[in-house]
Amino acid sequence: MIHCQTISNWLPWYVSGQLSPIKMQRMAEHIADCKHCQRELAQVIELRHRLVADTTASSSPVERVWDAISPSIEGKPETHIDLGSFLVGLNLGFTAGSKKHPIQGDLRLLGRKVRIIGKQKKGA
Repeated sequence: MIHCQTISNWLPWYVSGQLSPIKMQRMAEHIADCKHCQRELAQVIELRHRLVADTTASSSPVERVWDAISPSIEGKPETHIDLGSFLVGLNLGFTAGSKKHPIQGDLRLLGRKVRIIGKQKKGA
């Protein structure tokens, strides 16, 4: 015979469907006859539904951080890669961005910058 304390410990796993089939069957048999465990099961199910509803209604931490910082980075390149050697004086850089900032590539040789991909800015 399974005890109410065991049922209480297994309830979260039972509600989420993560118990083995044998344990789920034993729990179902016990809960069918035990009013106390039926009430506890109802409370765990209600708590799980509220938790799921609350987590789907609120945005994730990543979304909140993005919402906070995106206005300050609007229009700035999304990706920038630089390859080269300071000692040799050769540097190759690529920048990729949005429609406003298409892919650009620059070659720097001994401090002189030459655009090899994309449009050269006026005055540069």
